[in-house]
Amino acid sequence: MKIRRTVFALLCMLMCVTAAYAQKEKERDKNTLMEDEYEVKFIRTAVEGNILFKIYSYGKNEDASIENAKRNAIKAVLFTGIPGSDLQKPLITTPGAIETHKDYFNVFFKKGGKYLQYVALSTDGSIDSDDRLRVGKMTKIGVAVLVQKAALRKEMEDAGIIRSLGSGF
Repeated sequence: MKIRRTVFALLCMLMCVTAAYAQKEKERDKNTLMEDEYEVKFIRTAVEGNILFKIYSYGKNEDASIENAKRNAIKAVLFTGIPGSDLQKPLITTPGAIETHKDYFNVFFKKGGKYLQYVALSTDGSIDSDDRLRVGKMTKIGVAVLVQKAALRKEMEDAGIIRSLGSGF
């Protein structure tokens, strides 16, 4: 009888620990997903194949949000396009290109990766209070970014992800 109570107590404790761990993982996954969420607002097409837009991204703090904004700005140009601009369609339109070139994109988008060569913040580092918002444990920040669209297109062509404009059909 005593063994049954002990086993029952151990099972109850195990279930509680498992439930708490699952909740923590769910919250972590939710925060990770938010870091990949973004909104864009077109500002203008700049000279020499550059595009200027505001991007709103999430992060654990202001610095993380700004770093996510840089990565998400490139993702917007490559995979979703910028509504209201001359780049309404993304540079990469081939279905499944992300999965097909997964190894390339993992290296390209890693922390401190090559994507940083194609994006610049166009603010002086200060963020307006209107562009900063606390969402649960995350910080949402809007920053103006300048993406070197032409150079990014050339990179994707050289990597064999998209065809060059002169390659025909």
